[in-house]
Amino acid sequence: MTKKKHIMLMGIQGSGKGTQAALINKNYGYISLETGAILRSVLENPSHKHYKEVSETVPHGKMTPDSVIFDLIKEFIENHPDNHILIDGAVRNIAQRKFFDAITTDYVVIHITLTEEEALRRLQGRKMDPVTKEIFGSDFEGDINPETGNALIIRVDDQDVEKIHKRFAWYRTDIVPLLDSWKADGVEYYTINGEQSREEVWSEIEKILSIN
Repeated sequence: MTKKKHIMLMGIQGSGKGTQAALINKNYGYISLETGAILRSVLENPSHKHYKEVSETVPHGKMTPDSVIFDLIKEFIENHPDNHILIDGAVRNIAQRKFFDAITTDYVVIHITLTEEEALRRLQGRKMDPVTKEIFGSDFEGDINPETGNALIIRVDDQDVEKIHKRFAWYRTDIVPLLDSWKADGVEYYTINGEQSREEVWSEIEKILSIN
């Protein structure tokens, strides 16, 4: 691995980030920093210092203030001092990057690229196990999870083309400038062509992880 400790995994929806994140965690012992899981844990703990802010926003579909989110992320990182952490979705714009960088700049960025046309095709063709939430790509043949026997479904948000295009627009307006800011600031940054097979993408990730 590079001298830096954590991985900032980026990519448009449909780029295969989830699949690659699972492989990184499984094969290299990383743990995922998932803001959704962190917020759920706060809701289960009324004595937490941010319970009030989270309980007044998340259950009602409102945005929790960035200051609270990043205080929770700081707490997560401090509670896992000996772990390599995979950050997927915790930093979504330049303003949030400033919050995160105040916590740690000890990370590399891996960006899986994909055209919007191919991302749309993949999103409309992928399926999900409704119990385990495991995603099966558009190249998966069948309607049953071979491991669980559960019938696969198409996620509701993958059926609405208009909503998919709104997600793409958000990616262009928020994520692309964020990516450009990392490159402009000389942050250790790797680009991987997501048009390749998942095996080829994984091979490139392994090369990055093997750099000393």
